[in-house]
Amino acid sequence: MRLNVRFAGAGGQGVILSAVMLAKAYGLGEDYYISQTQSYGPEARGGACKAEVVISDEPIDYMKVETADVFIAFNQVGYDKYCKTVKEDAIILVNSTLVETESDRHYRIPATEIAEEMGKPFVVNMVMLGALTKLLPKLFYPTVEAEILSNFPASIAGVNLEAYDKAYHYMANQVAERLTKSA
Repeated sequence: MRLNVRFAGAGGQGVILSAVMLAKAYGLGEDYYISQTQSYGPEARGGACKAEVVISDEPIDYMKVETADVFIAFNQVGYDKYCKTVKEDAIILVNSTLVETESDRHYRIPATEIAEEMGKPFVVNMVMLGALTKLLPKLFYPTVEAEILSNFPASIAGVNLEAYDKAYHYMANQVAERLTKSA
């Protein structure tokens, strides 16, 4: 098994932290080989960035993601730049507050809207990670929850967990609706 995951968005959205936390969460679970890479422009905030995670049950000989099995778009620029480099059956998750797309295959979550409703715009990445957790195989809620708790100081861990939890349940409802429609 090899799972190629690509995150894309802008600096300051937490794209890279999301990828790092995903890699660590998979590392806490079963015996996987994991690599995580990232690239970003010279801007501190607002410039394009991407992060990639490769998860495999065999040693990883090539760490780059050519075509993604999973693609997470935080904004329109990231979506437009990388949407054509996904596999035919890829899982595609978009922040529907900032990404416009017509495809019925995409999973949508209004991540920016949810974060702003919480009064915490900095938790967009935890919203995206919560939704992603529901969509990925062998990635379990408590494992990611533990990673969030270990990654943030107590003063902000709670709000990050709240965002993660809201998104996880939002996506659970979306998945259930899809299953109902296809039955």
